[in-house]
Amino acid sequence: MTRLLLPPLLLSLSLAAACEPTCKAACDKLVSCEEIDSPRQAVIDCQTSCEIQQNLYETWQDHQARDAMADLKHCIVSEECAAIDEGVCYDADLYIW
Repeated sequence: MTRLLLPPLLLSLSLAAACEPTCKAACDKLVSCEEIDSPRQAVIDCQTSCEIQQNLYETWQDHQARDAMADLKHCIVSEECAAIDEGVCYDADLYIW
């Protein structure tokens, strides 16, 4: 029985790891980072701006920008605050909300 459950469990874990972080998750991280030298804003303001930008890319069907935004959110959520402050997630072609 355990052998039958293991492959679906591994598949579900790998799919979960590939999921794009939400704007809220990225904004929670950004707002919590004291190292980042930027104007402070509330999580809800950051989240709203992020979601508006994300929706624009989807409306315009700009898949390249939409994918870049997903990569940015992955980077923000996974990197340390000091690395984010140093620019590890920076993309010159993408507007950071």
